Amino acid sequence: EYIDHIQDIVAWLGWTPAKITYSSDYFHELHALAVKLIETGNAYVCHQTGDEIKASREKREPSPWRDRPKEESLKLFEDMRKGLVDEGKATLRMRQDHKNENFNMFDLIAYRIKFVPH
Repeated sequence: EYIDHIQDIVAWLGWTPAKITYSSDYFHELHALAVKLIETGNAYVCHQTGDEIKASREKREPSPWRDRPKEESLKLFEDMRKGLVDEGKATLRMRQDHKNENFNMFDLIAYRIKFVPH
């Protein structure tokens, strides 16, 4: 449904994609990039709910897990990959400027847990 909607919008704009791809087709490459983000201190595993993220963004407050040690985020991210963390209980967020005028751009979610076939 989500993918169909994107295709409808692209067609409405008059574009025809040369190729349709899915992020799940590139899971290994994207996972490696995510690990690199954690290792370089540019991402962390967060346990805030969607509502908590929204509230903290509006207040311009960082996640309580933003300064979690890299090693801990790496372990938790691996647990997420292995399916050891329940859906909706953790996300990988990219560390960004929480003073940005557009608070919706603060620490965007790069990965979430979704137990669905790909």
